[in-house]
Amino acid sequence: MRTIVLVISLLVLVGCKSSDPTITEAEAQRTKMLIDNKNYELDMSWATPLASNAMNQISNANLLPVDSRTGRINLMGSSSYIRVKGDSLEVYLPYFGTHQLGHRPGDTNSAIQFVGEPDKYEASYNEKKELTQIYFRMKERTEQYDVNIRVFKNGNANVNVNSTHRNSISYTGKLKEIEEK
Repeated sequence: MRTIVLVISLLVLVGCKSSDPTITEAEAQRTKMLIDNKNYELDMSWATPLASNAMNQISNANLLPVDSRTGRINLMGSSSYIRVKGDSLEVYLPYFGTHQLGHRPGDTNSAIQFVGEPDKYEASYNEKKELTQIYFRMKERTEQYDVNIRVFKNGNANVNVNSTHRNSISYTGKLKEIEEK
């Protein structure tokens, strides 16, 4: 009986162990340094659009990328990023969702795109939550985007994009150093 209690106790302890690998202090400092130096790229792997009738129709017609569903679209292997280099910003995020205002005639690419200096850029480290919060505002022609980013110390990032012309969309990805070409 004692052996059974011991085995069950060990299984409970092992089962309660966190599945996340421990983040080293060096990894956390590297993440913070990339953001502080404004020399980083966020490589997006998933998009999470707002659920809508149109998104359900697209999903039912099998028009989404492989391993995708209405509320979670696989972006791996595609070019989807946010790059910050000094005061310059380069954004290319595929957009899945509903446009509130019609987009330009002849425009076949509805991605969120921007190259230049944002109207506003702020980054602050939250010691208690151990993450960096980044906010920037960019304007492309008549459309304005407010982008809120949360970068965790392991480099994982959540991005929320709000637009004046489209439904909101979220992305998840990973922070990395910009590769020089």
